[in-house]
Amino acid sequence: MKELALPGGGSALVVETDGERVTLLAPSASPPGSSLVASFEGTTVRIKVRGSRRVDADAAGRCFRVEGRFVSLERAVRLALTS
Repeated sequence: MKELALPGGGSALVVETDGERVTLLAPSASPPGSSLVASFEGTTVRIKVRGSRRVDADAAGRCFRVEGRFVSLERAVRLALTS
């Protein structure tokens, strides 16, 4: 699974993606309609959040499942995240 670095420290794990929509396992919740900014391999990734909910924490302490869609994602980054 791929990891996205978050600006406040920590990371979000990409649980699933089809290149358009994404589901993350994140250390904090994000309200619906907000934009989540992260980085992947040095590139900024923006996600428009559809919703989030608390789940069982993983070993890294990520305990929120965040669902959303990518915004203006470059083709090369999209391919790297889906492969």
